[in-house]
Amino acid sequence: MQVYLIEDEPLTLVDTGVRSAASRIALESALDELGYGLSDLRRIVLTHAHRDHMGLVETIRSVSPDLECWVHEADAAVVEDYGQAIRDRIEQLSSLFLEHGVPTAVVDGLHADRLAGLAVDEAEGEATRVTRRLRDGDAVAGKRIGLRVHHAPGHTPGHVLLEDEASGVLLTGDLVMGQAMPHAETCYLDEMAMPGDPARRRPRFRGLVEMRRSLRRLRGRPFGVLLPGYGGVLRRADRAIRDTLLYYDVRIQRIERGLRHLAAMGQDVTVYELWKSLFPPDEAPGPMRSHLLLLIGALDCLEEDGAVVTERREDGVLTHHHR
Repeated sequence: MQVYLIEDEPLTLVDTGVRSAASRIALESALDELGYGLSDLRRIVLTHAHRDHMGLVETIRSVSPDLECWVHEADAAVVEDYGQAIRDRIEQLSSLFLEHGVPTAVVDGLHADRLAGLAVDEAEGEATRVTRRLRDGDAVAGKRIGLRVHHAPGHTPGHVLLEDEASGVLLTGDLVMGQAMPHAETCYLDEMAMPGDPARRRPRFRGLVEMRRSLRRLRGRPFGVLLPGYGGVLRRADRAIRDTLLYYDVRIQRIERGLRHLAAMGQDVTVYELWKSLFPPDEAPGPMRSHLLLLIGALDCLEEDGAVVTERREDGVLTHHHR
């Protein structure tokens, strides 16, 4: 995990690392080499509301009580009610998978496995007060250095990028990383069905759709260096952006082929049927959960592209048909 110190007034840290003794020691040691301590920090800007990026905010506040915490407005509620927000997301996953045709027994197993990992979430992340809710185009200003906020949803609803327009440096959080690929969140936004939707679906944050849009907006921009949350310094900015897009384009194409194949066989195509046709049947719960979410995201993209129609069966399960 990489965090970034902006040596300006106010002294600003971008992201923090998880809440752990090792993470705190590493941060304190790095600050000490530059002649600072935790108590010198006056502002933290979060690229998004995941525990590895926000976990130490409250810890730093214990020694710097006037510390400000800035995060995009779409992620602010998660930062301020972290524990409950994580639990709500876990519960939502079960509803999401059931709606996409995953059998109840399988969903129960996935749910139990995810709950078993909740202790790590709660140990490494902690709710904290948000001082300022950011919006696209806002400035993170100091006396000498100014960063421009770019809302880049996908990895989370409120993920942001921070651009130093003068130098061509872009802090990318987890949207573009070195030697890793971001995942896209998906979560329900309301209990009520969307008006006018024939499939009677609830409004949902469609992370992969949003991530593609965020990445496409970056293509061809004259960035000199990307500073990601993971993976070192990326000096071939456009290539890193295009590689991330290509990673998902290839997977969406593979999933589209799988959908066509099942449709040609006359099968009623659900996300679960697609999973069975594309992935090993003995997958561990973690990879299975990730792959189901990838399939849902890919179908969202194909529907966005006009290639797929989604309908609801009488039993409430969503099915997908290629146009």
